[in-house]
Amino acid sequence: MGALERIPAPALLIGAIISLQVGSAFAITLFPHFGPAGTMFLRMAFGALLLVGIYRAALLGAARKQPMGVVILGLTMTVQSACFYEALDRIPLGLAVAIEFLGPLGLALVTSRRPMDAAFVVIATVGVLLLTPLGGGDLDPVGMAWAGGAGLGWACFIVASKRLGKALDGGVGLALAMSVSALVLMPFVGPQTLAILSDDLALLVPVLAMALFSGAVPFLFEFLALKRMTMTTFGVLIAIEPVIAALVGVIALGDILTTRAWIAVAIITAAALGAAVLENRGRQGTPPIS
Repeated sequence: MGALERIPAPALLIGAIISLQVGSAFAITLFPHFGPAGTMFLRMAFGALLLVGIYRAALLGAARKQPMGVVILGLTMTVQSACFYEALDRIPLGLAVAIEFLGPLGLALVTSRRPMDAAFVVIATVGVLLLTPLGGGDLDPVGMAWAGGAGLGWACFIVASKRLGKALDGGVGLALAMSVSALVLMPFVGPQTLAILSDDLALLVPVLAMALFSGAVPFLFEFLALKRMTMTTFGVLIAIEPVIAALVGVIALGDILTTRAWIAVAIITAAALGAAVLENRGRQGTPPIS
């Protein structure tokens, strides 16, 4: 995994964003078979198996070194993912991600101490609001509430992941945290979900694709990126996620982007590029949380 840690943090984060939205499209196709909770369990379980296979030699030492940090991150991932999948079951992918993004965006604003950071946050906020038709009467308010909960969970994930990433090498902490999440979900949805999967093994292909693209890869890339990024820059650069979600929705799920949505794409991309430029110049942002 040393090669991954040499990749620039913004590139890792963009890779995580693309992977996650592709995986979310796979997850939506699995909802009719497993439901949101069962699909999330498979995401965590198979994703954990992939990461445990990579980091197995370091797991025991890491678990002894940071047991509470691992448990906190695992529980945070469980709550955040549960809220997000419940939202995806009720509202379109692009809308769910746009609302969810308000979590890291708010964190970026709270932790920012540079005028340029605040400016990029404001620009990104305008773009996100354009993608979020909060005044629409045909939107599912329960789905929007779940997406808001996912945003709060995402902000907590950023803080917990950054703290754990500073204490443990590579993605070993993430492998343990995903294992915790799968174990927490197992007694509630594990048996029936695995029974459905065993009865129709053809579902194993999309399940593995979902676990890879929406579980192991994005969490690992995001975890590694957070180790080398300020939370402010992360919170602004991640603004490109609603853009990717909207595009994946158009390509894979048949969603239609309005003119307002395309304007939002341009605004959010401008803010994300501005944050990336600052990151590459190596400027110091907010002090990392210890």
